[in-house]
Amino acid sequence: MNTVLTPAALEATKGLARLVLQRECERNQHPPDGAAQALADLQQQLDAVPSEALLAAIRRHRLECLLHGDPLVAGLLPELASTLQALARQEAMAALALASLTREVARLFEQAGIPMMVFKGIPLALQTTGSLTARGRGDLDVLVDPRRLPEAVVLLESAGFVRCPGQFPRQLNSGWGRYSRWAGYEFSLIRKVSVGIQCVDLHWALSNVRGPLPSFGQAWQCSERLDLNGQWVASLSLVHAFRHACAHAAKDQWMCLRNVIDIDRLSHRLSGHDLTKLQNQPTVRWSCAVAHAATRNQLLRLRTKGQCSGTRKAILRANHTQVTPWRCQGLGSWTPRHWATIVWWQLLLSRNGLDWLRVLLYFSLLPAAFSNQDTGEDCGLAGFLQSRLTRLMQRLGERSASNPEDTASEQEEDSRQQARATRLSSASPVRSRCAQR
Repeated sequence: MNTVLTPAALEATKGLARLVLQRECERNQHPPDGAAQALADLQQQLDAVPSEALLAAIRRHRLECLLHGDPLVAGLLPELASTLQALARQEAMAALALASLTREVARLFEQAGIPMMVFKGIPLALQTTGSLTARGRGDLDVLVDPRRLPEAVVLLESAGFVRCPGQFPRQLNSGWGRYSRWAGYEFSLIRKVSVGIQCVDLHWALSNVRGPLPSFGQAWQCSERLDLNGQWVASLSLVHAFRHACAHAAKDQWMCLRNVIDIDRLSHRLSGHDLTKLQNQPTVRWSCAVAHAATRNQLLRLRTKGQCSGTRKAILRANHTQVTPWRCQGLGSWTPRHWATIVWWQLLLSRNGLDWLRVLLYFSLLPAAFSNQDTGEDCGLAGFLQSRLTRLMQRLGERSASNPEDTASEQEEDSRQQARATRLSSASPVRSRCAQR
């Protein structure tokens, strides 16, 4: 997952995804003119990319489930067909486990009488494909009313979930707890089971950049109820799911093709009127431009307002982030300039002044820094300042000691964090993958 991809491997992967998505749309239509020539061109493109590089790109962009089931793809990639099938089976098993957890948590909240919604994950797979396993693995993202957040935490803890230390203030109604709830939008709870770690990402807002997205009340009023093997689960409406998919992909700078494909598939489920109403939102317009560049979906091209500066920059940014390692923005070691770049990107996603204030405070007074990473106890202002100063000195030390010729420093740091999280989760269910955030 930390392999740096080549542009050739990325473009070949996009070509495969485009082929499958076009064939999904052609089930009730005739193939377009030139389909045979396009297929020959794609085969030539694939032949020019080493199979190892192509497999790395497919895994990096989480497309195993999309590609493995199409017989035409198997014919184009005979060397990778069995590997893709095995990887897709693993993703499907993980998705089934996620579906089981989704049902359990939805039933838990239903019995307690606490309204909640599940977004992304299994509901999005059902909305876009009709299949539980079509998107593969993921975490359980739960959205609750901000006023009932403490109740939701107590409820999940009663089911064996625990909060991760060093992620968020434990006292939600304290001064720093209330600030963190205003500036932040989620934290994770985990539960250790026989097969590993189960994680619930508990949200009270869909993002800290909230202008382009509905509040809980708005989302709940328009929610869609899905039947998940006998358990009703509330989720975002198609319009809200599309808005969130665009905003979520934009926040990550379109670094994952699976998220871009969600936008493509959702666009086919919406009316032209709905899409037209949304096109003035920057996150929608830019994400539609990126998705169209990847999939050639004409429905999305009409929402990009041509080749304006913003859409061109979005496509260029996506082309860069899509060949960088997973969850790494390609910025290198931490510097004040890199920090400012990340903050500036978040500010561009909204035209709301309150969002700008929220982003600036979130990245300056990080909610996670109000909790001790080792004990989970709240730090208060003094502990926060000491934690931030220590972390700043560590970052500056890493920067001064780094070798300028070492282009893999970010990947190595990510590997160390993953190894640390694995050791912690093995020692205690309280410390999981989310302890590294």
